[in-house]
Amino acid sequence: MNMSSIEMKEIRVPSTLILERRPSVTYTVLKSVATALALAVMSFFVLNILAIAFLAILAAATHRAVDFSLGYRYFAATSALGIFVTAMIGSLIFFFRERSR
Repeated sequence: MNMSSIEMKEIRVPSTLILERRPSVTYTVLKSVATALALAVMSFFVLNILAIAFLAILAAATHRAVDFSLGYRYFAATSALGIFVTAMIGSLIFFFRERSR
């Protein structure tokens, strides 16, 4: 039994007919906030570990007791806040440019 093949015809769709929906402004802003928040949280933990390690080395070198909460309060938290603001601005610019393409 020999089955005949069906002839395929090429269909061309003009690019003007292909409409792509752009994401909403709310979605773009939420995506930017989530990206900046994730980056800030990860940075906070890394910076907190680095600050505690630095304070531990300082305490060992000076043979004095050091308050380890200083690294959290004065370094990690403020740095993470700065990273959040910077990442928020950067991600808003990036995602709005991506949206406008």
